[in-house]
Amino acid sequence: MCRVLMYRGESVVLDDLLYKPNNSLVKQAHDPQLLDMLSLAGFGMLAWDFTSYNSDIPFNYYSVNIPVFDQNLKKLAEKIRINTLLAHVRGVVFDHNPTVGPQNLHPFRYDGYGLALAQNGYLAGFGRIRFDLLVHIKPEIARLIKGNTDTEWLYALLLSQFKNSTTTVEPDDIILAVKATFSILRDIRRRHDIKIASPVNLFITDGSNLVAARFTLDYGCYDMQDLDEIKRSEHLYLGIWYTTGKSYGFHDNEWKMTGGTKATGSTIISSEPLTRDTSTWFEVPEYSAIVVADGHGSQQIRIESLDV
Repeated sequence: MCRVLMYRGESVVLDDLLYKPNNSLVKQAHDPQLLDMLSLAGFGMLAWDFTSYNSDIPFNYYSVNIPVFDQNLKKLAEKIRINTLLAHVRGVVFDHNPTVGPQNLHPFRYDGYGLALAQNGYLAGFGRIRFDLLVHIKPEIARLIKGNTDTEWLYALLLSQFKNSTTTVEPDDIILAVKATFSILRDIRRRHDIKIASPVNLFITDGSNLVAARFTLDYGCYDMQDLDEIKRSEHLYLGIWYTTGKSYGFHDNEWKMTGGTKATGSTIISSEPLTRDTSTWFEVPEYSAIVVADGHGSQQIRIESLDV
């Protein structure tokens, strides 16, 4: 499955997140610590620098290249400082008949819409339910769908849960939209008698606020007609981890947060801890979301139950 990284906080060199840590996102593409699978189907990121021109609009970078060999990305990462990041390395399983191409790279962010989304997971039976989702997707949003990945359709479904998704939305509204999205998925899958475990970890940001939801549909259920299915990668470990503090950087020969958890000025959320020392990382509980709300100089962080 994929690997995802989010950051919000004090200005930091992009290289310090993507490349330099012991278990950086780029390293996770070919050598993840918590997943027995490679993520070699492309890289994408959205990055906000609040001192840049038109700062509400993020830098965009997408490539089907393997990031460890992408010299353009490396040179860009060494140059740019950012305040908010949503980055994603895409992993696909061969027998899911995936389409590897630029139209399916995460994160997704439609022009004119503030929210962006990336996913770590796999929606079993997506081909059977895809067009049932259209009933719950606004026509003006459905027309923007270009790819065939389940993530983009989930993104369109999520946007459709807001009365007006082109304006600024509050973190509480994002949580409500996430719950509505999972509820719709559960009802449609039930109608199609799909009972295969499907991890759907969603990472959402508008550049100011972060929401990462850890959720699995039909956890523990497998297709017993295919015993090898239990061993497949989509059923392996799909956690979400976070660390928070005053600032992030290289201190005492280690990449880490400083300032303690009470000095909440910066937060990293990731599919895996980025650093060798994991003592300052916390795991988001199953069926929960971490919410990082912009507090104008500080951050308000909470864990929200996803009681769907």
